[in-house]
Amino acid sequence: MLGSRKLAKRDVAALVRRNCVTFRPTARDRADLRLAGADDAVFAAIDECLRARAAAPSPAPTPPAAPAAPASPVRSPLRVVAPQQVSGVAGSENEVVVQLFRGAVPQAGVGLVLRGASAIPGGLTQDPVALTDQAGAATFHVLAGTMPGTYSLTVAPQRGAPLRQGYGGGAGAEIQFVTMPAALARAEAPAPAPPAPPAPPPPPPAVPSVQFTQWSHGTGQHGAVGAALAEPLVLEVRDQTGKPIVGEAVTFATTSGTVTPGIAASDSSGMIRVGVKLGGRAGPVVITANVGTLIRTATVHADPGPPRALVVLHGDEPVLGGVAIRSRDTVMLRVVARDAFDNRTTLADFSATTSGRAIALRSAEARDSVGIVKLDPRRDGAGAVDVSASGLRTRVAVDVQLPPAARGAWAIDARAGALGVNTPWIDVPNLTGITGGDFSLFGRRVLTPGISLAVGGTVGSLTIDQTTGSASATLLEGYGRVELSLLPRGRLSPVVSFGAGGYRVKSGDNGQTVYHTNVFWSAGGGLDVGLSPTLTAELRFERQWLTDSGVGHVGTLWPLEGGVRLAF
Repeated sequence: MLGSRKLAKRDVAALVRRNCVTFRPTARDRADLRLAGADDAVFAAIDECLRARAAAPSPAPTPPAAPAAPASPVRSPLRVVAPQQVSGVAGSENEVVVQLFRGAVPQAGVGLVLRGASAIPGGLTQDPVALTDQAGAATFHVLAGTMPGTYSLTVAPQRGAPLRQGYGGGAGAEIQFVTMPAALARAEAPAPAPPAPPAPPPPPPAVPSVQFTQWSHGTGQHGAVGAALAEPLVLEVRDQTGKPIVGEAVTFATTSGTVTPGIAASDSSGMIRVGVKLGGRAGPVVITANVGTLIRTATVHADPGPPRALVVLHGDEPVLGGVAIRSRDTVMLRVVARDAFDNRTTLADFSATTSGRAIALRSAEARDSVGIVKLDPRRDGAGAVDVSASGLRTRVAVDVQLPPAARGAWAIDARAGALGVNTPWIDVPNLTGITGGDFSLFGRRVLTPGISLAVGGTVGSLTIDQTTGSASATLLEGYGRVELSLLPRGRLSPVVSFGAGGYRVKSGDNGQTVYHTNVFWSAGGGLDVGLSPTLTAELRFERQWLTDSGVGHVGTLWPLEGGVRLAF
């Protein structure tokens, strides 16, 4: 009634004054009542009725019966004292308190089950179980369910013979549980006083203090996740003098895993032994023992299990399907080992290799059970990283698409090469061959990715071989050229070029042997090789058509040049 708030506290106190209680509250009972909402008026009503009952005169003694033949002593059967009816609002949780006696002696440490509670629609999935305390009291927690109605519940032992009915007032092993609609419960007036409770048994003996209760064995153990600890944990229940307490009910709980049994009574030595099966989460596990209002905790440790899988991380996210690389920067992957419960575990014998030409392995090492793999992207394409550790292997696919090299819009080119010339040169008598070399320097402007405009000049030296001897000549060119890079994003790119300009070829004998000056045009191709984002190696092969006024085509040059380009 206190927990459900169906009656005001003053009404509960009035019911206690009229009907008293069927038990003498222990220190634990008083703490539980206080938590449920009991105030000083309720406790005063309880104490008042208990004092009145203790002061009541004892009934007149019955005259002794005639002597009977001696008989074998008979052990009193177990009997239960329980309320005849309990009501609860649909959807609420309610406490059902019963007491177990053998004759007039409370029975502690006996497991009871409330049969029929799991049949309440929307209620518990299995019948609740409770263990009696020193006063013989057991508290069941029952869900009122979702369907209004009256349901029959039966108190029975977990094992052994059925229980007898209690004394008086219709109380006994059978309880009628009434589920009320929430709206009806709010509209109803306070319930009438319940029927008179059964005659109480003699008061139970005082409950000793359990302040010296402590864990004595098994704390600090280590075990693998999901497995049982090798040794049980032992709790010693002792009073303030250190004397063992027999039959004290203790409930156990754990932050991960299970404790068996969950409820137990201390044995003749005041000890309770419990087994612990660890859960799937690695780390400290706290075992809690509740002895009345006293709480004692013990800590054990769940260690990660053996490795079951290798997990590759890119940044903080697991790699699923593969890694996409879209920059030229070094890529770092982390590798960890996981057990069957997904806990991180020890990583041993770590190594990594790569396949494919798109990536290169820079380094692979393990630090604090974490494998670190560093990759350098090389070119567009696909590759893979193979990782092995702790007897396990995994492969991660890698897809590389590099951006265009980060080059500036302006650049300077410098080239040098060899000159080949058509033979014979027009208008040069007795010509047997022309050889030479040149040097070019020009500036470049990138118009759009892959298209650039170069403007510059060339200085060359030619040797003109004739049947009558040799002569030298100087070549000067000034020109503009448009170049088209076929793979501007690639590290290697074919190039096509077209250009035009002016030239002059003059022999060293003041032009007596050869002298031409006019315009030329050119076409050719080559290859660019990106050495860095700002430095590119160049290779070019061109054909240059030389013309002269009044003559037309006077010669053809075939320069083969190599050089570098610096972007800024």
